[in-house]
Amino acid sequence: MENQKLLSFVDIISSSATNLGSGSLITLSDIIVALIASLICAGIISYTYKYAYQGILYQKSFSLSLILISLITTSVIMVISGNLVLSLGMVGALSIVRFRAAVKDPLDIVFMFWAVSIGIANGVAAFKVSFAASIIISFIIIIVKKLPLSSTSYMVIVKCKPSTENELLKILSKETKKFYLKSKNINSDQLELIFETRIKDQSKLSKKISELSGVFNVNILSYSSNILDN
Repeated sequence: MENQKLLSFVDIISSSATNLGSGSLITLSDIIVALIASLICAGIISYTYKYAYQGILYQKSFSLSLILISLITTSVIMVISGNLVLSLGMVGALSIVRFRAAVKDPLDIVFMFWAVSIGIANGVAAFKVSFAASIIISFIIIIVKKLPLSSTSYMVIVKCKPSTENELLKILSKETKKFYLKSKNINSDQLELIFETRIKDQSKLSKKISELSGVFNVNILSYSSNILDN
């Protein structure tokens, strides 16, 4: 009995893949199979986005949008698959749509394109492609986030006496991989220096600069929120 149920389920999947891929008459079971596959893949995309997010305020709405984009794309592809007239009409309809939402992080574009590609793959029953791509891409993003590929970029703002500048530059040479002077302001007996640096231990650098005589104030600010830089 169990073997019969298993075989019938496999038959449903195979039949759905054939109908979706050939653009023939699509049944209700074909639609359900394709949408469930997109929902699972979109869940992987949404989790990866949440895990890799490095901004200040996580937007749950964007994560939900990735799931909906994948499901909607799957539905559209099922409608136009195997029909040249509908395909051309859909291209013409989409060409007049303008999306003006600002993308804050370039990586968001990657996630949106990922969701669209998954929707397209499942819409034509390329389930192996969609699942394999989702798992591999998610794995790559998670690994890249965990690995310390480079030191973090910081902005170092120091207010000190002009006579302290040489000693400050020596400390930066020793404690940073590299640094670049971006701004230098002199106001009576006070000097303000702004550096862009790449360091691994910002607390150690802050302590050494603060111990210098003639230093009034030290501020160290993170210069990047990209997941590849953290």
